Amino acid sequence: MRVLSIGEPLIEFTSRRNAPSTFDRRAGGDTLNTAIYLARLMGPGTVGYLSCLGDDPHSHWLRAQIAAEGVDTAFLLERPGARPGLSFVATDAAGERSFAYWRDQSPFRDMFVDGADLGALDHADTLFLSAVALAVLRPAGREALLDALQRRRAQGARVVLDMNYRPALWPDAATARQVIARAARIASLLLPSFDDMAACFGSADPAGAIAVLRGMTDAEIILTTGGGAVLRCAEGSDTIERHELPPPVAAVDTTGAGDSFNAGLLAARLAGLPVDRAISAGARLASVVVTYPGAVIPRDAMPHLPLKESLP
Repeated sequence: MRVLSIGEPLIEFTSRRNAPSTFDRRAGGDTLNTAIYLARLMGPGTVGYLSCLGDDPHSHWLRAQIAAEGVDTAFLLERPGARPGLSFVATDAAGERSFAYWRDQSPFRDMFVDGADLGALDHADTLFLSAVALAVLRPAGREALLDALQRRRAQGARVVLDMNYRPALWPDAATARQVIARAARIASLLLPSFDDMAACFGSADPAGAIAVLRGMTDAEIILTTGGGAVLRCAEGSDTIERHELPPPVAAVDTTGAGDSFNAGLLAARLAGLPVDRAISAGARLASVVVTYPGAVIPRDAMPHLPLKESLP
């Protein structure tokens, strides 16, 4: 296994634009979306998912969906009596989405509290998680996970943090800033959006956001700006590179845009492609994803990315 993604899987119900009271059921959750796209790009068995589901029919359905995508479920645990979290998604005419969640019952929230299940981190060289995963974990489990990530980072593992900030999941912004900053110090690659940085850290502009991040960590930073230029700082560098993107496409649903960008970028980087081509690969995948409803597009809609021929 090359990549282990860590987080909370959700059953996502997406409202149909032409029939708002009708919802389509899909697998969802930010780190799961990224894991699915990574598995499609890198091949079955290369990506695992560390999480927990229940033993009810909905959990069984979600587990089957994950496995059918080629994601290794060896570390997708089962807790008797538990139920998965739910997400209801509606989109406006511009494709911008709004969410309603029922996730307090999610068994992922109780993981790692006794230090258990963290041995899974030893089975991959790249560990991927998000600020959402950190937000929903109990404080004891969060601390145990961060300690284990620090250990693996010291052993040479790559730790990738998607700084996906959801205010409703945190007790307050100060707690979010403290936890995210600690995770950023551990990470080797940060994947923030400017929206994340403005909402959580009060950044006024993308350059200011990078300055805030550089004050936390020496990690590589790749910051997206909502369809504008992607900004990048190499590890330990204060120099900001600009990577221009093609004009944005008309979006049907922006759910999963950042998750798919992360997957295209990471797959390309793991294939040994240079940063500019990796950013282009992430942007290309995201530009297709936003033209479909839901976070995960049909497999036959996946764009051709040159990185596929470059994978070992």
